[in-house]
Amino acid sequence: MPLTSLRSSSSRRDIIIVVSIICILTVIISFRTIYTRDGSWRRPVGELPTFGNGETKMPSGSEETTRPKAPIPVASSISSMAVATSTSTSSTFVSSPTAAASGAISGGCDGFPDTKDILVVMKTGATEAYDKLPIHFMTTLRCVNDSILFSDSEMDMAGHKVIDTLDEVADDIKKDNGDFDLYRLLQEYQKLHEDPRPLREGANGWNLDKYKFVHMLLKTYKYRPDVPWYVFIEADTGVVWDNMRTFLNKYDPKRPYYLGSPTYLDIEFAHGGTGYIISQAAMEAAVGKHLDIATKYDKDVKGICCGDRMIGRILLDEDIKLTKAWPMLNGEKPITIPFSKRQWCQPVVTMHHMTAQEVSQVWNFEQERKAQGITTPLLFMDIFNHFVKPSLLPTRIDWTNLSDNVIYPPPTSEDPPRTYNGLTWAELGPVERSSPESADNCKKACDADDNCFQWQHHDQECALHHSIRIGESKRGMQSSWVSGWKMDKIEKFQAEMGECKSGVDWAGWGR
Repeated sequence: MPLTSLRSSSSRRDIIIVVSIICILTVIISFRTIYTRDGSWRRPVGELPTFGNGETKMPSGSEETTRPKAPIPVASSISSMAVATSTSTSSTFVSSPTAAASGAISGGCDGFPDTKDILVVMKTGATEAYDKLPIHFMTTLRCVNDSILFSDSEMDMAGHKVIDTLDEVADDIKKDNGDFDLYRLLQEYQKLHEDPRPLREGANGWNLDKYKFVHMLLKTYKYRPDVPWYVFIEADTGVVWDNMRTFLNKYDPKRPYYLGSPTYLDIEFAHGGTGYIISQAAMEAAVGKHLDIATKYDKDVKGICCGDRMIGRILLDEDIKLTKAWPMLNGEKPITIPFSKRQWCQPVVTMHHMTAQEVSQVWNFEQERKAQGITTPLLFMDIFNHFVKPSLLPTRIDWTNLSDNVIYPPPTSEDPPRTYNGLTWAELGPVERSSPESADNCKKACDADDNCFQWQHHDQECALHHSIRIGESKRGMQSSWVSGWKMDKIEKFQAEMGECKSGVDWAGWGR
């Protein structure tokens, strides 16, 4: 072979080798570090800090995260350590996709509000986690700087770590306590790598769930003692982050705040599924100065209905009362919200009972608004115009519009004395008395009620409503469901309310 050919062949081989080395190094580097949307470097997924005596924590404002002193614990041994979403330079938790990693999804995190001073704490249950959490990795948690996931069983969802909230509950609380039957069963399922979702049938997860709240509060403080805002939500909670950012800007986290939608039992407390927010000052007062809260309050959990009530008790014991944030923090969702003057011009911050599809739909709506250059807060009016109004009809078969303000059932001898719109049955006119007989008669009763926006007829019962709801399908049900809306009255209502140009109302109040 000629010398020139040998030299040419050798040069090509050298070039191929060099290019291959460069490609390999590029891949290695890309896996070791991820460049976030705010220009900071973050720890790769799976690397965790150590806590306690060997704590490794990145100084506030530093440009690069520190490496952990201890090896990465595997998912099955992570019970005393939290893992969470983070794209913040001050974060040491990793759980859900980073902005860079999820950039393939249309829109990325451009325009997402600054959440560096917010820790998102999401609670779920092992029997529902695989159905409810994935959509949040793509929406709710996708662009936030820091989050922790808690459940009643330790899980690793393709790199997303979920913490066992109950692993430190004292044995004397769990022993001979039927509320923990599901928890014990979940531990067995985990050992055998069984799918826990079938346990939803027949298992009383509600009784177990109420024990999570105190330990979630305690662990959250231990993992993140100095976060300005702690936002607690559940796996069926939807969050409008632009509105959340604006809402929190109105409060000082150095003052003790407990914000939420009020619920009333023996005390007033924030409804957990709607979401509640605790300031750093309140967290320090209620938990930081009382790290024995589990010992103090666990013994009382069995005798109460719900864990969010216990959160209210802990804070109230430190004289921190609920600051009402309804309807911004709202327990309904687009199809169940009763639209009226009460909240029309107020911003939507959270919604509850959201399915994965509904979380995605609201997220997509937010992105559409941003793409159109809309920068005003997302109001209840906007939710109505986008999700509800296009589906309203004078009459819809096989449908419930959730009317329940006034109910006219046929009277029977077994019925106790009751009032209907402030009147007894004897005081009702012929239109109201005949309304349970048919859908047409029910519609006439709505026409005769000056406050009625919609009606529903089902099983010889006529129900009227004084606000506007869209409701849901009853297709395939054995009994008949017929719903209707007063379209002319709804149009008049919208015209009177206008486009909220007089201003957005951020004031929270009771229901």
